[in-house]
Amino acid sequence: MNSEIEAQLTQDAIKLDRLNREVVKAVIEWKPDNIGKALKEYVGTKIKIKTALIDYPVAKIHDHLAKNVLSKIGQGESFQADNILKMLESQFQEKVSFESLDDFEIEQLGSDLFYSWYSHYQYIEALYDIGSLIVSITIPETLREYVSEARSCYAFQQYNAVYGLCRIILESAIRHTCERKGFIERRGNVVDIESYKPAELINQAAKGDLRQRLKEIYSKTSTLLHGRKIIKSEDAKKMFRDTLKAVQDLYK
Repeated sequence: MNSEIEAQLTQDAIKLDRLNREVVKAVIEWKPDNIGKALKEYVGTKIKIKTALIDYPVAKIHDHLAKNVLSKIGQGESFQADNILKMLESQFQEKVSFESLDDFEIEQLGSDLFYSWYSHYQYIEALYDIGSLIVSITIPETLREYVSEARSCYAFQQYNAVYGLCRIILESAIRHTCERKGFIERRGNVVDIESYKPAELINQAAKGDLRQRLKEIYSKTSTLLHGRKIIKSEDAKKMFRDTLKAVQDLYK
């Protein structure tokens, strides 16, 4: 990601935070004209951000507020404005989503990014939905590739692969964190990783709630790697988001 893209994402994320507060203020003060205007701009800005992130499995963002906003979007968490939108959407008899891409937007993105035997509608919608890893430091290229591959597997509905890659993403991030903190010994240019058990590295890399979450992810992904579970769409999405959230917290 170049500096221009980072600057634009940062600007849009900060704008989204401001618009979220404007929507809430307009509702509290009950100014219907302002509510509609703010909601329209809020939805447009959020769509712009999510569309931009389709191309970036990992986004390096330095601004603290922007990083938190983008992380929240990637995790599928709701802002207060989203809750207001849901209330409005519930008033329609047919299912309505103000935030969803329309057919023209999906068609336009699909023609730019992907067109083959697989439905690009499904592919784009999946990438639009799944989120990205938002960090403020440079991470190993291998970790970035693992995240990218996991997103692609999710878009291609290869949910077992997503689960397995979450385990690899987790271990890669934990190992990198331990290297950065000097917990893993080096012998020349070689990192002596084999002499450390996963639980030891997790204990070194994190503490408290984060340590527990890392252990839970490690345990849950083991059920697939040991052939004890078949993964469905929602399982894969939750595991991917839980893994990215844990990795983001590791790099705070």
